[in-house]
Amino acid sequence: MFFGQNLIKSQVDFSSLEEKECLNIAYGADDKFIFGAGVSIESVIINNKNKNLKFHIFTDDISSSNADKLAQICDKHKTAISIYNVDAEFIKTLPSNKAWNHAIYFRLMIADYFNGKAERVLYLDSDVFCAGDIGYLIDLDLSGHTVAAVYDPSAKHIIKTDELFCTNFADAGYFNSGVMLINVDEWNKNNVTSKSMSILINDIKLNALTYYDQDAINVATCGTVLFIDNLYNYIIDLNYKYKCDDNLAHRPASLFHFVGLTKPWHEWARFYDECEPFRVAKNSSPWRNEPLLKPVTKHNYKYSAKHYKFNGQYFASLLDYMRYKLVGR
Repeated sequence: MFFGQNLIKSQVDFSSLEEKECLNIAYGADDKFIFGAGVSIESVIINNKNKNLKFHIFTDDISSSNADKLAQICDKHKTAISIYNVDAEFIKTLPSNKAWNHAIYFRLMIADYFNGKAERVLYLDSDVFCAGDIGYLIDLDLSGHTVAAVYDPSAKHIIKTDELFCTNFADAGYFNSGVMLINVDEWNKNNVTSKSMSILINDIKLNALTYYDQDAINVATCGTVLFIDNLYNYIIDLNYKYKCDDNLAHRPASLFHFVGLTKPWHEWARFYDECEPFRVAKNSSPWRNEPLLKPVTKHNYKYSAKHYKFNGQYFASLLDYMRYKLVGR
């Protein structure tokens, strides 16, 4: 195991769940994304009321307010949520940018933690929201596979690196790491975390990556992935709304994944039907009275202005465009 036994600095458990076999569902998030993770947990629960589920959040930063809301979910739904305060000192040295901070690497800690504790764990990004049954993932045979996941349409960016990494993504396939059903034993037997980290700390190999952790995990698992239907990771980029005016969620799905810099919890995403799984779960959750987030960063104002313009809110668009020009970064 790469992270060893000193991964968890402290742990808080909220539980109203009887001790019996369950599906473990894990998230990695800092406090900025706990809003999304909490609503995601609510969305899974309300769409899978007959399932025995236990949730895990790996974080290095969570407010008492958000922790209290997670406890309320446990009391309401008779479920269990564990919060792990992890040692993030090392991963903070790994590459990040304005879109992704160090929290993207929490997912690499999960299989290490569950080694010897569970056979499988479902990892979900904090921007994944459930709108249907996930029983298929509970019963899926993972024998001989490190992970079950969905093809990612962005695979073309890494095929050119096959020679460097000795991979063959054109044939083996490239997956989106926002939803991963992890076979804990196979992951650890194949040293996936260590292999991923060795790529991320190698400057030559790192320079060949576009999506940092996702690319590294794909390289480390190439040829051992079980690809499943995109019903279980239906990818939506809300910024394509103003680019092509497309009804992005054109098929029913169990798990909707909102990639890109505009999320359903942003105020400028409120116009779109695609965000309904988030809205339903938010209104059912302890975050029901939490306002949608207003733009704060330069990128926020940029996208907010574009979405307001696309939806005919020209004055609001002009104001945010002016703020975009004024904000330093």
